[in-house]
Amino acid sequence: DYIGSRYAIAVSSGTAALHLSLLAIGITEGDEVIVPSFSFIATANAIVYCRATPVFIDIDLQTYNINPEKIEEYICNAIKKKNKSIKAIMPVHQLGMPADMDNITAIAKKYNLPVIEDAACALGSEYKGRKVGNIGEIGCFSFHPRKIITTGEGGMITTNNKEVAEKVRLLRNHGMTISADKRRK
Repeated sequence: DYIGSRYAIAVSSGTAALHLSLLAIGITEGDEVIVPSFSFIATANAIVYCRATPVFIDIDLQTYNINPEKIEEYICNAIKKKNKSIKAIMPVHQLGMPADMDNITAIAKKYNLPVIEDAACALGSEYKGRKVGNIGEIGCFSFHPRKIITTGEGGMITTNNKEVAEKVRLLRNHGMTISADKRRK
């Protein structure tokens, strides 16, 4: 309710949120995911866990967020080289400052790429009146002890996509669809 998304799925950490989100949209070996060159290592590690490749894009030195112009430049160069392995864009809302989501989502739409927001350090931040984590296809949050809201550990995935929510729930629970209570009856 707070973020404004239809679905919110609790997970064990912010890193798990990123990893499961990537798996839910089908990121796999050989794929490339665009990320900022300035972020906590978990952002890139989640991509590597999928055996995909993080593509580090320069940041805007005024905002410390990924530079949309550099995203488009990379994609255009990849297209010229017939590189079709770019599969997603993962902006990070650095230090509570939202990334330029208008331009990022416009680029994503133009090239048919999903956007996974790494909002681990931005819970409560807004971009033009919208909560971060509800602008791209998926939002990922962390409740690590050094975050704004903590549960000691944990994370959350937000989305408006029912299929993504269902896939994340399956991945989170080792493919189980029946609760432990029902399994024991």
